[in-house]
Amino acid sequence: MFGFLNVYALRASLSVAIVAMTAKRNHILENGTMIQIQEFTWNSDQQGVVLSSFFWGYACTQIVGGVLATKYGGNIVFGIGIGASSMLMMLSPWAAKQGLYYLVAIRILIGLFEGVTYPSIQDVFANWAPRFEKTAICSTVYTGSHLGTFVSFLLSGIFADNIGWESIFYIFGGLGVVWYALWIYLVKKNPASDPRITLEEKNYIESNLDTTGSHKIPWISMITSKAMIALVIAFACDALSGYIYITEAPTYLNDVLKSDLGTTGVITSVPYLVYWFFAVGVGVSSDYLRSRNILTTQQVRKTMIGSGFLAGATLTILMANLNDFTGICTCLVLTISFSALVTMSSMCNPLDFAPDYCSVALGISNTFGSISGIVAPMLTGYIVRTGSKDEWKTVFYIAAASCILGMVVFTAFGQGSIQSWAKTQPTQQRQLTSEDPGTQT
Repeated sequence: MFGFLNVYALRASLSVAIVAMTAKRNHILENGTMIQIQEFTWNSDQQGVVLSSFFWGYACTQIVGGVLATKYGGNIVFGIGIGASSMLMMLSPWAAKQGLYYLVAIRILIGLFEGVTYPSIQDVFANWAPRFEKTAICSTVYTGSHLGTFVSFLLSGIFADNIGWESIFYIFGGLGVVWYALWIYLVKKNPASDPRITLEEKNYIESNLDTTGSHKIPWISMITSKAMIALVIAFACDALSGYIYITEAPTYLNDVLKSDLGTTGVITSVPYLVYWFFAVGVGVSSDYLRSRNILTTQQVRKTMIGSGFLAGATLTILMANLNDFTGICTCLVLTISFSALVTMSSMCNPLDFAPDYCSVALGISNTFGSISGIVAPMLTGYIVRTGSKDEWKTVFYIAAASCILGMVVFTAFGQGSIQSWAKTQPTQQRQLTSEDPGTQT
């Protein structure tokens, strides 16, 4: 969880930092004349390039991260991804002062290393998460990403106002390096390789896993299956709307509500704290419904993802048409909070239909999610030229349409049982003892 807190602190803090970096500040000359100075004179298009450049690298290593995790162990790949990107984060102020494209290059490299994190953690789940605890475990871990957004939005504005925008990069990067040292020492590939685990826990975990250790990846069957296609579209739609909020919310609040940087940081951080409670609830309730046979895994995933998308679309349209400060902030909080239903469920879905290949399946899905991360800030930069309410309304309508598309596709085609191409004889036997795929609807 703290690893993902670092992942998103490194990613989201730039959204606040760039507001401070490009702000016009009053400066009094020796003769008493007041002038406005701007350290970085980047226009909206250039800011869009900076904000999206992370995802150029991020999109390139999703599948690679899944393959590497399958071969060498998710714990190693996950740790290196965050450790290296944290070091690069601390180089960002130097790069920005050398020029726009130096910073773009650093952000691409950070994206390359962070791109392996989501696929590789799936291998950790596959080796550590018991069958009817995996949603709760996955959700708890993944909530770190939104805690990271909460912390970075909350503190970045304070750091920028009181210490300087450079401190944002030094502090969050330094924390990531400390985390890396602890992770490498504490976290092992699987229960059998952990010297600190008890025999009772080791036996319990190993007897409640769906993995078989078979890793000859069925590429064609995987990428053409309806389970994979439904997940890819859900990821892309969730990411497009989600990244609009993560990367553009500070600018939106500054443009439309005219809030100062400190206030903006607080307002944009609150939704991600509320999100944490939603996400934990999704994990616990999903596993309760599955383990008690109240709903099948597939029914749980479709219910959570469908309702999350529907709520997101409704609230986004409402927010786009409100004018008062309280109403807009309330919608922002609820929209991001309800997205937990989509994100947590879709992140766990590869463990449902392809436990042996979940790292690769997540890598494929997140590649398309990363493309949305590239599109979101560049599209916003293209549409929002003057910062008017109507320009931002267009952006939010696009986000709402994305939610509706994701809802329709996943509720129609999403899957919750191990697919035929992902089965070996041992997984078939284990699956039949826990949940009959024939009952999935």
